[in-house]
Amino acid sequence: MVWTELWCYDAPMKKGRPKLKLAMEPHLLDEVRVLHRETQDVRTKERALSILLASGGEHTYEEIAQTLRRSRSTIQLWIKGFEKEGIASFSARQGQGGGRKSPVQNPEVIQAIEQHLENGTWRTAAQARQWLDSERGIKLTMPAMYYWLGKLAGALKVPRPVHIKKIPADAENFKAHLHKTLCGLDIPAGCKVKIWVQDEARYGLHSIQRRCWGLKGVRVVKPAQQKYQWGYVYGALEVVDGGGVFCYLPTVTLENTHLFLEQLAQSDPDAEHIVIWDGAGFHQRPGDPSLPKRIHLIPLPPYSPELNPIERLWDVVKDQICNQVFETLDAIEEKITEALRPYWEQPAYARSLVGEGWLYDQANNTPAGFIPISL
Repeated sequence: MVWTELWCYDAPMKKGRPKLKLAMEPHLLDEVRVLHRETQDVRTKERALSILLASGGEHTYEEIAQTLRRSRSTIQLWIKGFEKEGIASFSARQGQGGGRKSPVQNPEVIQAIEQHLENGTWRTAAQARQWLDSERGIKLTMPAMYYWLGKLAGALKVPRPVHIKKIPADAENFKAHLHKTLCGLDIPAGCKVKIWVQDEARYGLHSIQRRCWGLKGVRVVKPAQQKYQWGYVYGALEVVDGGGVFCYLPTVTLENTHLFLEQLAQSDPDAEHIVIWDGAGFHQRPGDPSLPKRIHLIPLPPYSPELNPIERLWDVVKDQICNQVFETLDAIEEKITEALRPYWEQPAYARSLVGEGWLYDQANNTPAGFIPISL
């Protein structure tokens, strides 16, 4: 009898039941811990505990079910629901069934919540809950607040910073009328034309730290230095056919920008080159008599870097040089060149950054008398 009991106890181990390891963002795991500690709702506390046990990598479904005195299938449903809906799954029955209708279901309230979500008004669910209480007189538990945020497609996001002086209408107008601007340039009909987006990026010996993969529970340590020596990389991507032109220069000045424009013009001496760039002080203005031949400029609206797809290329560069220490600018330029090389050797790389959205469409949406593509 004793032997039988021991055999039954060891049987699951012999079958090699896998331990659960629920992947979660640290902030979400912290929210589950807080919810488990503070909620007075037994059902919510029980579900939160199942998620905490599943996140540790030390328990099987059977062990969690035995601890909570639930069936294995119930634990599976709870965990799958959490993977799909997050904390909102803890209150999946909120506002359902034949009971009293939740005041949040008022269309006016839902519209107001959706508007605040669109504007990124709230940093936490607690702030949204406080707003509902103070502005609408609706009192919700935290699980119910999470449920409604999830039901209305809410999600935690990092906002993109935008300059306070930006005029959104100017950016939209630029996108809508770029083809008209292109056709208004002084370019003979039927010429071979290349359209470029241009920008500069600073690099230096001051280390850049970015996230990297590591072992759970083990802090990742990377060497870093604070050394203030800088250089600049000028870059341009061709919008329609792809390809890129790049140049390392010690600083940004009108003279150095002129050197880069000359290099750009020489990349295809038979073409007219249209350069779309921002209004930096070291950029020439349209009509400047010092511009190299066959160079035509189109300035972007102020404070609108999102309109320039080459901005995304500098993130690729930073991924290449982050979490490293470089002794010289030559050494870091070698690394940057590794990241940039595909963009001038393989046109598809440049086209992937430009995409086939408004910029590509506007560059090709022109009359037959003006052909903004390479021939």
